[in-house]
Amino acid sequence: MFALITVPSIMKEVLRLSKATKNGVNEVQAECQLKVRLVSEAMLFNSVTVRLDDMTQTTFLSPLFDFFVEGLAAILPCPKENIFVFNVQDDTDVEAKILNVSFSVRKPNSRDPDDYYPPHYLQERVYLNRAILARLANVQVLPFDDNLCVREPCVNFEECLSVLKFGNASGFISSDTLLFRPIYPVNTFACRCPHGFTGMKHKYECDTEVNLCYSSPCGPNGTCVRKEGGYTCICREGFTGKALLQSLKHSTGECKAVLPSKEPVVTFFSSSLLVII
Repeated sequence: MFALITVPSIMKEVLRLSKATKNGVNEVQAECQLKVRLVSEAMLFNSVTVRLDDMTQTTFLSPLFDFFVEGLAAILPCPKENIFVFNVQDDTDVEAKILNVSFSVRKPNSRDPDDYYPPHYLQERVYLNRAILARLANVQVLPFDDNLCVREPCVNFEECLSVLKFGNASGFISSDTLLFRPIYPVNTFACRCPHGFTGMKHKYECDTEVNLCYSSPCGPNGTCVRKEGGYTCICREGFTGKALLQSLKHSTGECKAVLPSKEPVVTFFSSSLLVII
C-alpha cells in the first residue's frame, strides 16, 4: 500500500512501515510508504492542470500514477522527486470521463525550495510532448482548457496569469495500491504589472511608471536616460560596462581598451542592449 496525503500545513515527510509474516516455512513482507506534503502558495501559483481522457480517479491511482510522474520527468526533464501532484479530480462539467490532474514542478539544482517552473513552461512542454507522454504513461492527454484570461480581465496593459488558489481539502480517494487525499484548488487569475510600472495607491493598478534612474544605476561616470520599461546609460569618454565604474586606462574584467579612432568613443548602455558607435 502506498499512501500520499497532501495537506496545506505540514512539511513534507516520508514514513516507511514494513510488515512481515511467516508460516514457519515461507515469509511474506510488505511495505507501506506514508508521504505528507506541504502545498504552498508558490506551488499552487506555479501549477498546471492536465486533462486526461477516458480516465477515472481509481484507475489513475494505480501503477498509472507512477507512470504519469515518470513520463513528466522524461519530457520536462527533471527528477521525478521534483514533481508534486496535489489534485486528482473528475471533471463534472462534461459527460465524458475526463480526469483533471494538477501538479507543479520544482526546478532542479535550485537552493530555493519555492523555485518552481512557471505554468507557461509546463504547458508548453506537455503540449509539445503529449504524444511521448501518452506512450510512456499510457494516458491520453487532452488540449489545455481555456483559462479565465481569455476575457481579458486585467486593465492598464497588465499581464493576466491563470493560477490556482487553495480551496479546501477533500476526502480520501483509494485504490488497491494507493490512498490519496487531494486538495481542491480554486481556478482564478492574477494581474501582473508590465516591467517598469506599479500602482500609486494600489500595486495592482499599474498606473504609475517607475523611475529606474532614481537609484543612479549608471554610476558617476555615466548619464542615465529614462525610457519606457527601462533606462539607457550614456557613458563618458573612456568608460564602458554595466556599472561604468572602471576606466579603460586601468582595464579589468570585461573592460576593453579604446580602439584607435579620430572620433571619440561613446558607449550607450541600456538595461537590455549595449551599442557602441
